[in-house]
Amino acid sequence: MRSFSLENMAASVDRQTIHMDQGICYNPEYLATGEMRLYPSRIAQIARAVWKGELTASELGADAVFSPILSGLGERWQNFGEDRNDYLLVSFLFRELFVKKGFKKDAVAALNETVRANGGHVLPVAEKEKARWETFIPTSKDSDICLLIDDATFSLVSENAFELGAFLKKKGVAVQENIGPYFLGFEYFAAGLIDEGIERLKSLIGELEARGVHKVVTLSGLGQYALTTLCKAMGVDHELRVSHVLEYADTLSIDRAYLLPGSFCSRYLPGLNKLIDELTKDAGERAIPNSREFLPLSEGGRRVNLPTMWLAPLCPEYVPFGGNEKVLSRVLANGVKEIRRAGYSQLAVFDPFEYRAAKDAGLKPSYYFSMIG
Repeated sequence: MRSFSLENMAASVDRQTIHMDQGICYNPEYLATGEMRLYPSRIAQIARAVWKGELTASELGADAVFSPILSGLGERWQNFGEDRNDYLLVSFLFRELFVKKGFKKDAVAALNETVRANGGHVLPVAEKEKARWETFIPTSKDSDICLLIDDATFSLVSENAFELGAFLKKKGVAVQENIGPYFLGFEYFAAGLIDEGIERLKSLIGELEARGVHKVVTLSGLGQYALTTLCKAMGVDHELRVSHVLEYADTLSIDRAYLLPGSFCSRYLPGLNKLIDELTKDAGERAIPNSREFLPLSEGGRRVNLPTMWLAPLCPEYVPFGGNEKVLSRVLANGVKEIRRAGYSQLAVFDPFEYRAAKDAGLKPSYYFSMIG
């Protein structure tokens, strides 16, 4: 029997329903709609009541459970110092609850069909992108290092492959010839297909171990999260050494940059957020006193903002099946407004989904591959 379940996380479920609502001023779903039913504790109350048989499952409830972009903003841990993973994990279980009750069938079908149509990937695998990665990334037949180019990185930021390859060559890092792309399976969890997600993680780990991989270098916050925190939570054990490519960097070359680390880097992986902070701060920078609460701006250095856990997202950092398009579009609009308010010369982005969203919004982002040195 699977250990990851609502029954085994009952205390976490109960805790997530209790909130003093301090997070409404920065919760992206509430800011997008003004609807308290999309606030984290309210969603938890709905899902818990359905689980306990106190409320009949409905399309409205299913929509509330599937609408959040899972950014980690506005949750209990931000206000009360609790485990930053609890709400994300119980959200997977809430979505599974509604899927098993027959809701969101179209979303599940769309996810399964997408993965099938893309040959086991959640985004298309284009030959143009594949040729670019294979041309620029340094490889060696003797390497025991896997460069984990996840689906989103492979498809959405391939124009930055040259800069990444040049950095790896400079650092003397050669990786195995099979550079992916790799489907991490996060979309399964986000769509309530937890068993499928666990099997995907197990399959990925098994593939890497069978190839003699001992070290994995990730390129996105989601990749880092999947092989560390998510594997641990799902009981997928491995002895792979996992590090993010930024751990090889000595600095980030930026100029009056607005930093957009993304939700995984800035919230779910505090160590990675601290690393981004260390690589971008200057001794002479000063905080701007009249900054908005929780969103400190700075001057006198290379960056115009601090990479805090409060930064507004532009989008979900995965492919959302069953998401609410109204919520998604307004989250993007609010995030763009926040970035433009800061004033900057360079928009430094660390997540492939955020990079695509910023490009589509006309913000002219720079991906961090071009900054590492």
